[in-house]
Amino acid sequence: MDAPKAGGNLRKNPKKEKDSHADLIGKWTDQSGQQYWLSAWRNVNPDGSVWFSLKLGAPVESQTGNNFSPKKPAFVQQPSKNAVDMDDDIPFN
Repeated sequence: MDAPKAGGNLRKNPKKEKDSHADLIGKWTDQSGQQYWLSAWRNVNPDGSVWFSLKLGAPVESQTGNNFSPKKPAFVQQPSKNAVDMDDDIPFN
């Protein structure tokens, strides 16, 4: 069986609001089948020639929840030293 071919696609970024946001966004798949986010910015040289700056981002799974592991909370409140133990034998009906 042949290894998957690397490739990807880009489309116009519908959420572009600032010049710093990518002009084009999409996904890139490497030869192992792993997908990555892909961003591109359109640039123009003084002579009018156009070129694109590319950024290969994090793997797609880490941002879609497939391999997501929640961050530990920055602060966990500990019980007060004066806390009353509420574990009793009163049934709730």
